[in-house]
Amino acid sequence: MRCSSCEQLLDAYLEGTLPLRKARLVNAHLRACQECSALLKELRIVDALLATAHPPNVAPDFTAAVVSATGAAQPTTAPRRVPIWIAFTLYLAAAWTLAALLAFRSRELLAFAGTLLQAQGRDLVAFDAAVRAVAPATPLAAAAMTAVLLIDLLLLCAIFYGYRRLRLRIAPTLARGRH
Repeated sequence: MRCSSCEQLLDAYLEGTLPLRKARLVNAHLRACQECSALLKELRIVDALLATAHPPNVAPDFTAAVVSATGAAQPTTAPRRVPIWIAFTLYLAAAWTLAALLAFRSRELLAFAGTLLQAQGRDLVAFDAAVRAVAPATPLAAAAMTAVLLIDLLLLCAIFYGYRRLRLRIAPTLARGRH
């Protein structure tokens, strides 16, 4: 029997729980090996010390006190992160909805705002002049907003494409930063 095999069986040998055949092999090895015999003596000393040791007096709520003192009583959960593509998609949907609303309902919105101003006693003539000045530019404003939204969409596509292409290249760097 090798020392490495014998060392693993010494605890069971000391407790008397080894099968008879293995106990004989360990006993024969212990007679021939001084190092394993010395280890068995140390294990006997440790067992004797443990047998004579008295458990400390602890309060009944000792575990709860330790847990609350360490702050681990209530585990904290990391906030759930929203994937960036969802945020961009929601942004684009809101922007397109606003653009469509402004493009198709601009006259009605301006008229509604005019009635609000009239109800408050404001000068409707000045507001009507502003509506007439802005109304011819409404298609131009809608085209400008559409261009901005298309640029946003192109940027979003570029971000997705770049992330997919670079993800494998930057993965080792990101993994090192987590430790």
